[in-house]
Amino acid sequence: MPEFAPSLFSAKAACGRRTFFFDVKNTKDQKPYLLITQSSIKGEEKQRVYLNVFESELSDFKTALEQTFSFLNGKTN
Repeated sequence: MPEFAPSLFSAKAACGRRTFFFDVKNTKDQKPYLLITQSSIKGEEKQRVYLNVFESELSDFKTALEQTFSFLNGKTN
């Protein structure tokens, strides 16, 4: 079984049948990255989807996420 790096920070959002985990971990070079995990249950099977966002990508990722939330907030008001 592979060893996983310990989390420097963790947050969890339980959303119905899906749960999202937001973990900040270090690479082998000790650079932080964001690991987003979506966990869901489909029938008897657990499914997990992983998304890694590395330090060099954080600014662009944050900008796109903020734009998306702004769009969604404008559509729901």
